[in-house]
Amino acid sequence: MEIILNQLYCIDNKKTSMEKKYLDDVNLVINKGSIVGFVGENLRIIGDLIMAIKRPSKGEVKLDSLIIKRTSHIDNVLNLRKKVGCVYSSNIDIAIDETVKSLLKKTMKNYGYKPSNITKHMVDSLKIVGLDDSFLNREIKTLSSTEMKKVKLACVISYNPEVIILENFEKGLIYREREYFRKLFLKLKNKFKKTIILITTDLSFLFEIVDKVFVINNGKLVISDDKDIFYEDKLYKYVEMPNIISFTKYAQQEDHHISEYTDIKELIKELYRNVK
Repeated sequence: MEIILNQLYCIDNKKTSMEKKYLDDVNLVINKGSIVGFVGENLRIIGDLIMAIKRPSKGEVKLDSLIIKRTSHIDNVLNLRKKVGCVYSSNIDIAIDETVKSLLKKTMKNYGYKPSNITKHMVDSLKIVGLDDSFLNREIKTLSSTEMKKVKLACVISYNPEVIILENFEKGLIYREREYFRKLFLKLKNKFKKTIILITTDLSFLFEIVDKVFVINNGKLVISDDKDIFYEDKLYKYVEMPNIISFTKYAQQEDHHISEYTDIKELIKELYRNVK
């Protein structure tokens, strides 16, 4: 599914003292089967607009042949939302006393997804995110925060959407866990042909995995480029420079000719080669 945001505005409480501008004349394309990153504040609105949970103030969202405008009618909203899955940072729709199995069942029922063997399908969904079948009977309240992230992602995978949107997914993860999920997102893209949209304020989480980076500042799309932008200074006018980029740039300024890296392990290997 190709996603196009065309002259998109999203403003709440327009022309009042409480006016909030999320998007201001944003134009961009998200290619089918790509991983893209949105960097900025209050960008959960991107997922809400793509899923038609919220309508744009002006402009349109195009999902293949479907066009979402402020006043447009959508014949089958459920069909749209089956194609786009969101993992938001809040858990407001999840009861802590229910089991992982009941949550997976409820999710598939809500989206009208009916696999021929529901138990096997649930186990397969968990397996993709690195959890075994013992988790089916675990209560939500017994899960760690990282296990909860995996379960929420498994719920989305369970109804097989074309697009997966993740908001601030990296928060609370240690380095090893972040690396695990980055590899998982690449697997979802390359093996399962998913389009992955990462919404974050942490640019370092996007290293190595994104095909394109979109930076939105005060509602304006100020950066739209591939991952080579990580080493261009204009990016850091809007976001904080990650430590690995800062270190590499400093080393080069001191006439230590190391390559540009976005992976810490590869950088360590390069440093080792240079000091032998």
